[in-house]
Amino acid sequence: EHAVTAMFNLSIYDNNKVLIMSAGAVDKIVQFLEQGKTMEARENAAATIFSLTMLDECKVQIGARPRAVPALVLLLKEGTPIGKRDAATALFNLAVYNPNKSIIVNSGAVDVLIELLMDDKASITDDALSVLALLLGCSKGLQEIRNSRELVPLLIDLLRFGSVKGKENSITLLLGLCKEETEVVARRLLANPRSVPSLQSLAAHGSLRELGGRLMHC
Repeated sequence: EHAVTAMFNLSIYDNNKVLIMSAGAVDKIVQFLEQGKTMEARENAAATIFSLTMLDECKVQIGARPRAVPALVLLLKEGTPIGKRDAATALFNLAVYNPNKSIIVNSGAVDVLIELLMDDKASITDDALSVLALLLGCSKGLQEIRNSRELVPLLIDLLRFGSVKGKENSITLLLGLCKEETEVVARRLLANPRSVPSLQSLAAHGSLRELGGRLMHC
């Protein structure tokens, strides 16, 4: 446990990230993520992976480890709010590299992320939305997001009460869904009396005006 904590502290610096990867430490870090005897050890391993994945070459190498992404998704489900946030951020960084998107989706991340949107205690709404917005770029990710019956009502609420970042990602998700099945999403939006006023407000005010307008014309 002390070793994985030390790895996390070292990984803050980019030069050390490269050294950690070249030394073959990632498999051990993933092992701690899966099998750490304490939640703290698992979460320190997730924080280390999050730090490492800030480098593009690390995104590729870690995504290629078959156990890394499933272990992050498990921590996303079981961890403390801090651990969940580190796991979500690591998944976001990994999803920037397109081939990792399908790996993340196949590991069951979409359902867990949508559940976290409904969990106020988790306090990682913005992080979960950011990952979901990236997973729209994967055909299977789009399909799983589209199949969720809970998501559109959640996004409508977030358009009203979410942070600026949360509103932006909510619009991104709604726009992505509209492009695939405009009529179905439109029916869901119109069925909720809060949706149109929320969209009109975003179209008229603030930095989301252009994106909101695109959605209203969808």
